Amino acid sequence: MTRILVTDDDDDIREFVSFVLARAGHDVSTARDGAEAIAFLTAEHFDLLVVDQHMPHATGAEVLHALRQRDPRTKALLMSGDHDMVSDDAVAEVQPHFLRKPFNLTGLMAAVNALVGDDTVPATVVPA
Repeated sequence: MTRILVTDDDDDIREFVSFVLARAGHDVSTARDGAEAIAFLTAEHFDLLVVDQHMPHATGAEVLHALRQRDPRTKALLMSGDHDMVSDDAVAEVQPHFLRKPFNLTGLMAAVNALVGDDTVPATVVPA
């Protein structure tokens, strides 16, 4: 089972992403902002971090910098509606995979499956 930390200050997005990933069989924890994510990453190991770029208390890039210092093996998926994020130097330095908002269930699962190498998890998950 893959341990995933989902971090987004938007309640709807955080809940959607965590619900989909949990239904796909992953062990999911959530954080509401960058500071809370850094606290989780300091205390626990995760296989994947799914993090929004624009958040209070620490940006996604800042969370990724903290992650790389503690556990460089953890994969990262950075979400943002800002299409210029890929060229941002702070983001490029931590080399995350990037998921553009808005995204759909299929796009989310394809990105996660590519990172965690889990071909057994279907690309689409039908909510109950």
